[in-house]
Amino acid sequence: MWKPILIVVLALVTGIAMAQSNTVYRWVDAQGNVHYSDHPHPGSSKVMLPQAQTFAAPMAGNTPMATPPLPATAPTAGYSQFSLAAPANQATLWYVHEVTVSVSVSPELRSGDSITYHVDGKSIGPTQATSVTFKDVERGEHTASATLNAANGATMSAGPVTFYIRQKSVLAPKPPH
Repeated sequence: MWKPILIVVLALVTGIAMAQSNTVYRWVDAQGNVHYSDHPHPGSSKVMLPQAQTFAAPMAGNTPMATPPLPATAPTAGYSQFSLAAPANQATLWYVHEVTVSVSVSPELRSGDSITYHVDGKSIGPTQATSVTFKDVERGEHTASATLNAANGATMSAGPVTFYIRQKSVLAPKPPH
């Protein structure tokens, strides 16, 4: 019973000791067991370890909770306005598996121009529809945006906006309405 616990404790202590130094010595004893140490032993060979990778977590409170949507690009290609109408930024959608993304375009979309819609890297378009539906969208955080492609090669972007999908759970059997 104690032997497995002792092995785990020794492994942890050895790991901590190895983390303190980049130089490790390896040797094999008479019974064929491999040993590692930060001190040289007779018959040991030097093993160089790479520098330990570290991570410093950001301080709490310095990270913004929500990023506001980027404004639509400057009017181009003869359009005065191009923006995402739905979903709203930071919207929470309850118990859905599909999301409709719509845009507002002024003046009306001209013949030859098109819109491509994006949700989490998936695209629908180019199309002349001012709204499309993405199916099989999982629960969690998502990002939507759209690109207006003018026939003359000019483009305008709308978004991105962040929205959330929540599903039924034991803790939340009903939406908070």
